[in-house]
Amino acid sequence: MTTFDDLIKRAETAERDAGRTVAETEAEIRAIRAKAQEQGRDRFTAAEDAYVTKLTQQHERAKATQAGARAELAQLRDAQGQELRVDELMQRSAADPETAGAGTAGTWRVGQRPGEPPRGDGDGPARWVRSVDGKPAAVGRGARFADHHVVRAHAAARHHAEQAVIGQHGGIGQQVRALTTTGGGSAVVPTEWSGRIIDRARNLAAVLRAGAQIVPMDAKTVQIGRLTGDPTAAFRTEGSPITASDPTFDNVTLDSKTLSALCVGSMEWFQDAVNADELVEEAIAQAIALQLDLVGLYGSITTGAGTLNLPTPPNPRGVLGALLATAPSNVLGAQANGTTQAAATFWSEILDLIYTPRDSNENPNALIWNSKAARLYAKATDTTGQPLGVPADVQALTRYVSNQVPSYTQGTMANVATDVFVGDWRQLLIGQRLDLRIEVLTERYAENGQVGIVAHWRGDIQPARPRAFAVYRAIKGA
Repeated sequence: MTTFDDLIKRAETAERDAGRTVAETEAEIRAIRAKAQEQGRDRFTAAEDAYVTKLTQQHERAKATQAGARAELAQLRDAQGQELRVDELMQRSAADPETAGAGTAGTWRVGQRPGEPPRGDGDGPARWVRSVDGKPAAVGRGARFADHHVVRAHAAARHHAEQAVIGQHGGIGQQVRALTTTGGGSAVVPTEWSGRIIDRARNLAAVLRAGAQIVPMDAKTVQIGRLTGDPTAAFRTEGSPITASDPTFDNVTLDSKTLSALCVGSMEWFQDAVNADELVEEAIAQAIALQLDLVGLYGSITTGAGTLNLPTPPNPRGVLGALLATAPSNVLGAQANGTTQAAATFWSEILDLIYTPRDSNENPNALIWNSKAARLYAKATDTTGQPLGVPADVQALTRYVSNQVPSYTQGTMANVATDVFVGDWRQLLIGQRLDLRIEVLTERYAENGQVGIVAHWRGDIQPARPRAFAVYRAIKGA
């Protein structure tokens, strides 16, 4: 079994080896420069120039590897420190249960620091690990996509090619303009720009704001290790055998699929807009974010929920599809004529929804519904016309609005039925391939003087632990 010490030793070795390469390449480049100066030359020979270019590439790759190893070491040491502190707490608790948990009543979870209040909001890190190398799989909350070690390595390998594009165009808006003036075409967006688009999408998509994890994918298929069965404990009589109980593990497999987002604008706008870079990035990010919300929630659903039709393939399977396939008891409601809230128990269905994952020892952190449902619950009043209080269990969850959740007709409930999603959204993995490609369409919209931009995103969506989620279907939402 790989331990934290093994992973830390591996990362330390990678940092040390990369640092040695950085120093050696710097020394060789200095020596070549010194030789040219001694000979009174102000430029390299062709052979020297080629060799210095090679050394520079090695130097940049080594620096990226060194920075990645340092970041990884920091993450690993932090995780190891948390585990040690939890072990210390458990030892203290065993020695003095009266004082070990003073002021922190509740359930302790892995990764919770001693003295820290029990987590009910799901903000703690879900430490997903790549099966192939044991390295952190997901982009940390609040971290940039470009800072992940997989993305850094990819950017380092393509450094010179991408710098040429960045130097030529300066920004994605200028890159689009260049493609429009050459009659259209396609291009790979440099990692620096695509990382910004992905980060924008993370801030726009409700499932990502709720905690879904972005996993950079450096191959078409990436496997992430997960726990599928917890070890159990049992009392025994003196002298009786101890029953072995081991945790069980398997892999979440992310397999790349293609999502294409189309944005259309006037030819004049693309040529003249002074803030084209920001607006193009925002438009592409918005289109990607909306589709990630839709497929993350409804991927594979082809009937019900109005006119949704998201078959698998080509779509990934989202939360509702995964529940219907593997945990149908976590899908509530779906009555022939929908579910209307009773005045005396207005929040009852939402509370049942929240407690469904909790019944499986999961810890939901957020709720996602559409704006009409959010408004309906916000305006609810009691028999005296006073606003209804929000139950504590609902207040404990962050509530996000996504109008990718439709309003639809269910039997006699016309155009006001909707769905509500609850879950520990850190258990939703969104794989993200490292290349984002754009294609400019100049002929399809030419008669209107417009240009289309198609962004081709590749990745996958997988609920890692389906029972961490629950959906109430066809509840009145307007």
